[in-house]
Amino acid sequence: MDKLENLKDVWKNQAVTGLNYTKEDIHNMVKKRSTSIVKWILIISIIEFLLPYVLILFTDLETPSRIYAEYGLGDLTRNYTIVHVIIILGFIYVFYRNYRNISADSSVKDLLRDILKTRKTVKYYIYYNLLMMGILGLHFFYIIMNSEMFISKLPENANITVLWVTAILLWGLFILLVWCFYRIIYGIFLKKLQRNYGELRKRE
Repeated sequence: MDKLENLKDVWKNQAVTGLNYTKEDIHNMVKKRSTSIVKWILIISIIEFLLPYVLILFTDLETPSRIYAEYGLGDLTRNYTIVHVIIILGFIYVFYRNYRNISADSSVKDLLRDILKTRKTVKYYIYYNLLMMGILGLHFFYIIMNSEMFISKLPENANITVLWVTAILLWGLFILLVWCFYRIIYGIFLKKLQRNYGELRKRE
């Protein structure tokens, strides 16, 4: 049983115990827990943003660079990267603002509002990442599979439809794995925020 549950039990039985915990004590505990949750959401989003660029430092980029050059993907990759970085930095800023708002909230109403706002932001963040992966993958497949270089390397009996279906299924499986990762990591925080929201609603 965590501290919040202990505090709730004491508050319910304070007439018996002689202690004087109030609804404000419960509110402060929920506020503290919600602040910690949103702080971790912010930290994980920053790590997720920086990790690919850190991994690049330890990765041999010769082969990917050659493929990008052969199929003319350099400009496309750069444009997608610029858009993605801007949008992710926007999400990180919103996570930071939510963290500041929750840590500064002085009323139950404000805390309820910002918990809901944080939950929505996390869901939009997940939807955006999955959608961007889908669009990026399909765009790359379209350019590569319709290029003369790719077609010239195919055997005569190759079925382009089968190749398309295989590529989409494999990319879809990758996106599904990423979705499962998000469900595990961010889902834990969202459930905790939902519990906090429920506790506050009971005492509003």
